[in-house]
Amino acid sequence: MHVPEIKNLKISQVTPNIWLVHQIETPFYFSCCDGLIILPKKDRNKKTVVIDLNIEPEYVIKISEIVGPISDYICSHGHLDHIAHVHAWENIGAKIHAPYPESENLLDLKNFYLIYGWNEDLEFNKIQKFANLNKYKTCKKVNSFTPGSLLEINGLKIQTIGFFGHSISHVGFLLKDNKVLHVSCLGFDKLEKSSNGFGPWYGFKQCSITKYLKDIDKAEKIYLKHAKYLTSSHGYVVKAPDTHPFDYMREKIKKRQLIINETVQKLNLNYKFQDLKELISKLLEMDLIFPKKKMKGFIREIYNFWEKWIILKHLEEGQYEFEKKN
Repeated sequence: MHVPEIKNLKISQVTPNIWLVHQIETPFYFSCCDGLIILPKKDRNKKTVVIDLNIEPEYVIKISEIVGPISDYICSHGHLDHIAHVHAWENIGAKIHAPYPESENLLDLKNFYLIYGWNEDLEFNKIQKFANLNKYKTCKKVNSFTPGSLLEINGLKIQTIGFFGHSISHVGFLLKDNKVLHVSCLGFDKLEKSSNGFGPWYGFKQCSITKYLKDIDKAEKIYLKHAKYLTSSHGYVVKAPDTHPFDYMREKIKKRQLIINETVQKLNLNYKFQDLKELISKLLEMDLIFPKKKMKGFIREIYNFWEKWIILKHLEEGQYEFEKKN
């Protein structure tokens, strides 16, 4: 089947029967993510299977009209840009799969609120507003799986791979027979090689830079050994043996670490911080990670929450060790 043209979607051919789809204009910044469409193939899946393509319902319907019945949809993890519109795939008859425990986020926003520790800093109504901006709706039923499981759908084998630096049950997907590795939200977020992005994201308390760096190494080894094509939740199709995605992700973490190290060292020349909490409060005022001063209301509170955890990860796991100054 030839690659179709659908307004507001960019559809790229990865292999003759696998497409990477990107929604161009979205309701809000955390509304959508790119994913794979795996078309039917003789002696394999008789119906289309979709991997982690979180796009608005109108495009779900258009795609289903073109590629025929969709039997299964597989989600990579429970962040909002990966769960907001999954209900649309369920509404057209697809069986929904997601890794436990983040699979619960698809069933109830309260799980999304509690699992990442939002409740420690923000009221639930603010997360409700945030979810509404991104048009989140719940699913009726989700089939959970353990990260690392091999999923077999009508002869199609999908190996899930745990990449836990980003989130507690976040997975990538290896289609070994097709030589495609989808690293999901590992941090390769460039729509073309010359563009730039945020890179690896670790803005919840369960995230880990140490795990993240190990995940990047693991993904690179799998890619070079088993895949010819690399795709991600927010990036372009990469062909082996190009290792640019992994260099890019490592460099983003390194640069962020250097910024925080240098800032803390300068601050310690002028301030006598009594504890780590006081230091983080000062760092948050400086907008080192996000331009929070331009934001208002609960959106600023959400970014402040994320930045707090990103900074804390660098202070706890990076080269610089905070020392209390008396």
